[in-house]
Amino acid sequence: MEIPNEQARHDNNLNRDMSELGNHPVKSNPAPSAMWHAANATSESARQPRVTVFIPAFNVERYISDAIRSVLAQTFTDFELLVIDDGSTDATSAVICSFAHDSRLRAVSHIQNLGRPATRNHGIDLACGEYIAFLDADDMCAANRLERQVSYLDASGDVAGVGSWMNSIDTNGNPLVGQTYQLPTAPDDIACRMLYECALAQSSMTVRRSAFENYRYVDEFWIAQDYELWARMIRTLRFANLAALLTDYRRHEAQVSVTQTAAQQAADLAIYSRQLAALDLEHSDHDLLRHGCLFKCHGRKPVLEHTGRPFDTNYLRWCRIWLEKLLHANERHQISPEPAFSNMIVHRWLFACRKAARTSSWLTVAVEFSKSSLSLRVTTYHWNKSKTAARPAP
Repeated sequence: MEIPNEQARHDNNLNRDMSELGNHPVKSNPAPSAMWHAANATSESARQPRVTVFIPAFNVERYISDAIRSVLAQTFTDFELLVIDDGSTDATSAVICSFAHDSRLRAVSHIQNLGRPATRNHGIDLACGEYIAFLDADDMCAANRLERQVSYLDASGDVAGVGSWMNSIDTNGNPLVGQTYQLPTAPDDIACRMLYECALAQSSMTVRRSAFENYRYVDEFWIAQDYELWARMIRTLRFANLAALLTDYRRHEAQVSVTQTAAQQAADLAIYSRQLAALDLEHSDHDLLRHGCLFKCHGRKPVLEHTGRPFDTNYLRWCRIWLEKLLHANERHQISPEPAFSNMIVHRWLFACRKAARTSSWLTVAVEFSKSSLSLRVTTYHWNKSKTAARPAP
């Protein structure tokens, strides 16, 4: 799948001499003296902080001060705050400079806008902490976020990074009642869910810096770069989410997810395709559309809207064949963990059968159900589901 690049300006303006970010060739503005003071406040002889909180910023003069204040108010105090202004054309740089009196702040300013992937990679390269805590410039942290996440990572050596649930807030920072992001908490469930959507919220993540030794964001994904990165990392690393609202996610009309919905969907399909390719599973563009509908448990109307075809017996037959292929492919390559992967597959099969029964005869659905090897796993699925329900969240 090709991602429609409405932000072609990134490619046109990006200096290709800066592509090897690991060697720090990113140029910075001769910023105001206050910014340079903050940027140079950490010397090589200074003690390494436990955490680098990293905020990439671009034209966020309205929100960046809220983000910075929320970090400086953390109950966990052994951190540095790294803010990279990615060539903003508004007053973002001046707002950052207003915090230069705080020695915990390191600020860097790009001469030109390099885009999100390059800026995030630059931040990873500049981070000094054992852990890197990510925060988007229009979001905010709960005061105990670092305390909770550092404590979890210190006690969980097999986990590379931890996110959290998130509150939703409006443009003015007011809570949006009933709108929270409750992501899966168990590492195995997170790994499986990546097959159809991002189960880790970028702005809530705190990750071991060592986890990025072999991973970076890629320029191709100027949108959904976080999903693409986590989907690759999840193959070799484990991630968790805390069942606590530790990040305030701001919703506003200027967000890329709002202004670039077509590009967002295309990026998601491209990420599906890469994960299916890792399973050696051949697929068409139409398979990708149906894949997203099936795993997101879309009903009849959205299936018709997204695929142009009805949720009927033919769709159910495709679901059966597709899910069986996925299960067998994972058995060969062992990418997604078991039994979480089989549980997810069987759940989608039962969902598809129930939905199809509303538009087709029960007899037709029963025939498809009996044909599927997935049906033999239903009892095991219900047993595993009961055990999972009894397991406490981290």
